[in-house]
Amino acid sequence: MKKEREIPRRREFSFPSTGFTLIELLVVIAIIAILAALLLPALSSAKKRAQQAQCINNQKQLALGMQMYLGDNGDTFPGIASRHYGYQPEDWIYWRTNTSLYPTFDKSPILTSIPGLQKPGLRCPMDTSDADRIANVMNDGYGIYPFSYSFTGYGLDPNSQNFGMSTVVDTSSGTTVKYVFKEGGVRNPSSKIMLAEEPGSLSSYDSPDGNALISDGRWIPAPINGFTADLLTVRHSGKADVAFADGHVLPVTWEFGNDPINSEPDL
Repeated sequence: MKKEREIPRRREFSFPSTGFTLIELLVVIAIIAILAALLLPALSSAKKRAQQAQCINNQKQLALGMQMYLGDNGDTFPGIASRHYGYQPEDWIYWRTNTSLYPTFDKSPILTSIPGLQKPGLRCPMDTSDADRIANVMNDGYGIYPFSYSFTGYGLDPNSQNFGMSTVVDTSSGTTVKYVFKEGGVRNPSSKIMLAEEPGSLSSYDSPDGNALISDGRWIPAPINGFTADLLTVRHSGKADVAFADGHVLPVTWEFGNDPINSEPDL
């Protein structure tokens, strides 16, 4: 009788477990945390640069609107848009929040001067809170100033001379008197701040002294006629974006704004 051939048994292999050990998992987590710590500052810095680029673009568009306004209005600058002089149709920006009494901001002369649908932003992307504006708003019925940018306005001296850069419409005497300011009154326009960026909050990253806070559409570069000077913001790594009278925009230190030679039109 023929003996049946034995079929060899298939060899069985054992494979090691493919899961992570606890130590390996902790090492991976630690590496991810280190990489995140290295990357987050770079991402934050990139975000801030992008926000500043948007702010600069806002200012460029506003400066363009200002130049177009000048071209359409006999080289006369628009109104000062301040609380002190009250609302005037000539104001460069309509900012009063009570729209039942005052025009909405989109009707502002500076905005309607720009053709087409592309309108400039009026607020820096880094200007995100109204809390300090609301807490410090004046009781004049105008509401807060909700934007980031303001227009150079030295206003009138005791002899009613308008130092510019904005036109002043004065109704304090009971009659309306216009003190216009012309583009030709600006000496060295490439060195004179026309549109400023002021602090929107009292935080240290925004307000250089913890007290400066934007309150209306007028930027007062130096103390004049009893008014306290307005300071520039420091929200862009210690600098503010400003538009000069020739239309170019640059970031400058807040101290730069304190020197009248950088803003007073007749200097």
